[in-house]
Amino acid sequence: MLNYWDVSLDDTVRTANRVVRRVADAPDALDTADVTDWLAMYNEASPTSSNQGAGQLPFQRWFRFKEAFSPKFVTDTIGSLPHPVDRCIDPFAGSGTTSLTCDFLGIDSISLEVNPFLADLVSAKITPLSPSSILHQYEQVIADIDIITADQVLPTGMPRTMREPGLEGRWIFESDVYDTIRALVRRLEDVPPAERRLLRVLLGSVLVANSNVLINGKGRRYRRNWRDRKRSVKDLLDDLDTAVDVAVADISRYPAKTRAGHEIKCGDARQLLQKVDWADLAIFSPPYPNSFDYTDVYNLELWMLGYLGSSHENRQLRLSTLRSHVQATWESAAAVGSTALSDTLVALEARRADLWNRGIPGMVACYFEDMRSIMTELARILAVGRHTVIAIGDSQYAGVHIDVAEIICEMSEKIGFNVVGREAIRSMRNSSQHGGAFELREHCLVLERG
Repeated sequence: MLNYWDVSLDDTVRTANRVVRRVADAPDALDTADVTDWLAMYNEASPTSSNQGAGQLPFQRWFRFKEAFSPKFVTDTIGSLPHPVDRCIDPFAGSGTTSLTCDFLGIDSISLEVNPFLADLVSAKITPLSPSSILHQYEQVIADIDIITADQVLPTGMPRTMREPGLEGRWIFESDVYDTIRALVRRLEDVPPAERRLLRVLLGSVLVANSNVLINGKGRRYRRNWRDRKRSVKDLLDDLDTAVDVAVADISRYPAKTRAGHEIKCGDARQLLQKVDWADLAIFSPPYPNSFDYTDVYNLELWMLGYLGSSHENRQLRLSTLRSHVQATWESAAAVGSTALSDTLVALEARRADLWNRGIPGMVACYFEDMRSIMTELARILAVGRHTVIAIGDSQYAGVHIDVAEIICEMSEKIGFNVVGREAIRSMRNSSQHGGAFELREHCLVLERG
């Protein structure tokens, strides 16, 4: 199989044209010029396993999403397979790179995503909308924004730091900015569902820029100059105007990309996969066992846009994610059929006193139990000879290397997959606790259903 993480962008564009022609045989199907034009904007200097190079691609630029592979990765993967792809599944949809790329290529897709904000982001990218309808609804929403008492009140369970005066002298949003955001969310309830979803996503895309915090993989931190950097309601609305203009421009440029069919399901992938009948390709990048809680990473969007209404809902969402973090206490896991995992857990137990959190060994065990359930369902969904392609990264705790690729390969072989490709595609920097050196690797695994 082709080492598609190394191919040139020109080769990717040729691949896209070939794949589109193969699957789009209807006279009114996608013009191949669209996918060529779209992919040509990709920044080839960025790693193909990262979304960095897609930051300015139409639709992808609606929301900055770091934890993703690129449309180039999806296109080259599909083009490298020895069989056509009619239906692709992504159990961890994230920002929707797989479904969006499939949409441009004319391939049906199924996207599963536990985070309701991200599920809406995926839906917004692939739902046909009228630019004039979007602008009309937006103008109705922002006309004479009225602030009512309910907009000034924090829902039960929302962190008190969300609105000025905050807690212990720290707050994320100035009071008038907070009130305006909540008023916009309230007014969006009167907008038709498809337009409401898009406008709520676009409002979410400007929250961080108009807050006192920055977001990274570990959550949020306050800006160094946040007390002097006052964001106003005008700043918020100006940024939202720009976001809407960008989205309308993208939709106008590609008004109807394909006639492909797409399903977006919001919920726990471990449960939703049980309801999927078939696909002939699975391509995904699951959360890594790196202790990041991605419900915290998207905490602003989830709370401010109304996806969470109580601390109970917040906890339930956290418990619905893959067990890749220690923000909850996980029950002990069953064996998953991997010698590498058994050896790793023994090593972690021996170093438990040196771990920054004593729950890490249990989290690692539970993570791979979850991954085994995912792979077991994919083995049922995929026919013999069809493929699963996974972008996955290693982790390390107290000097103990978690060889994620090796463990997944071992467990997958025992449930019906053959490993036909395994390559390191990117070096990743270790955590600052371990010196920050490039000791970890990101791998691409290609597994064939046996």
